[in-house]
Amino acid sequence: MKEFLGGLWALIWAIIVSVFVLTLGTIYTLGYGLWFSRRAKQGNRWTSLFRYLWKLIDGWLAAIGHWFYETGYALDLGWNVSGEGIEDLITAEDDTTFSEKNISVSASVGKLEMEAKLNKTGRWLSKTLNFAFGQKSHAIGAWMFLQEKIRLKKELFNQES
Repeated sequence: MKEFLGGLWALIWAIIVSVFVLTLGTIYTLGYGLWFSRRAKQGNRWTSLFRYLWKLIDGWLAAIGHWFYETGYALDLGWNVSGEGIEDLITAEDDTTFSEKNISVSASVGKLEMEAKLNKTGRWLSKTLNFAFGQKSHAIGAWMFLQEKIRLKKELFNQES
């Protein structure tokens, strides 16, 4: 519940701040691009305007892409919480990280893979994740990334994961 309320609070403030910052920032960037293109003394002045426009568009697309990724990751965390069915399909183990919060399905699979506790279906799932994400060992990397993230949170922010 703490994560839910903290996330909701952060979202509300992010929306409030975004209304001002994104509106004023976009208007300012467009205005600055026009002003700069009129003041440029060398080269084609219009290219400087398009460079500012491209930076604006590229930045927005990067932010939207990041939002897509984080939304997908948040869904993945939810799949792991309700992942008893996945666990039963990929391993004979009962004491796994499936059904625990703040762990992705990939990380749970990676932990089992490192411990050599995956059955044939589990190994196939891991290979499918490798293919889908274009990585050599996606699940193991997800588990190692999670462990490092937990360590950094403890070290830098005195937080438990």
